[in-house]
Amino acid sequence: MSNIASALTQLARVRDPQSRAALALGVTDICVAKPLTNRTQPLANDILLSLAHKVEEAVRIQMASRLADCEWAPRGIVRYLAFDAPGVAKAIIEKSLVLEAEDLVELAETASEEHRKLIAGRCHIGMAVCDAVARRSEASVIERLIRNTTARISDSTMAICIESALENEDVSRLLLERDDIPPVFVERLTAQISNSVRQQVEQHFDLEQGQLDEIGINAEISPIVEDTEAEARKLVERMAAAGELNGTVAVRALTDGKSLLFDFAIADLCGLTVDQWRAALGMSSMRATALACRAARIDTSLFPSVVRGMQKAGRIQENLPSDAMVNAANVFQKFTPGSAHDALRRLAAQV
Repeated sequence: MSNIASALTQLARVRDPQSRAALALGVTDICVAKPLTNRTQPLANDILLSLAHKVEEAVRIQMASRLADCEWAPRGIVRYLAFDAPGVAKAIIEKSLVLEAEDLVELAETASEEHRKLIAGRCHIGMAVCDAVARRSEASVIERLIRNTTARISDSTMAICIESALENEDVSRLLLERDDIPPVFVERLTAQISNSVRQQVEQHFDLEQGQLDEIGINAEISPIVEDTEAEARKLVERMAAAGELNGTVAVRALTDGKSLLFDFAIADLCGLTVDQWRAALGMSSMRATALACRAARIDTSLFPSVVRGMQKAGRIQENLPSDAMVNAANVFQKFTPGSAHDALRRLAAQV
């Protein structure tokens, strides 16, 4: 064994690029041909790492391609190539079973967007990997993740996917094709697609904005609210009577900047008057908003969108304390919809 080690070490020191390339690919082929012994594998791994530092990218691409399908490939060189340039890493990231979830998480957190995009397309990645990949909300990465139907996407990452999809109709359609999308998001995405179609119709027929509502098209998805509270109240009453009023409608109204409609919708869903809702909001805007979302059975993943909408409307301060969102999240954990309603009513009564 010492003779083999000595010979390989000497060969690894060759300076001629072609000789290095030949040696790198030759040792790679030895590794791939059959499992090495516990004594020879570390040696082969060290030789390959040494050569990988010295050979050209084209050679490393060939090394990665050959090692990617090998279940017993040395772990060190596999990790090294995974963190290499995207062109080198591609085969390893997409196929190598030697890479573990921890490797993929580390890669997603420290490497480039292109690396994250490659990870997002890898088959059967788990929730921890999906979370790490999606954390930066990069559009190309999110779209690739959504297309990967074998990926196990957590609720928190699904919320990131939803936010990205709402900005792109094509991505919305892709997301709706997944079997694991929570039902709470379906209406919201469908509304996004319908709204896109609506805009195309308005442009095609040169209609003024809102004119489609006057002729009854898409009224239940994107209702137009005038400037008076009376009209907002009537619209909410009509939707409630038709069974069309739900948390998704309320959140959509808020994110669309229709604060009057949101007030009447959230009050109705919480079993309060609008005056009671506004009184509670005046006592503690963040807590009232969290309690209202819980009482209205609005999914916790939509809460950040509600907060942003309230901030845009000037009803929640822009610079929240660091623990504000944590305290709000506790509302969803500690309160049932019924107890949240009671707490919200008590908050309003303190005025």
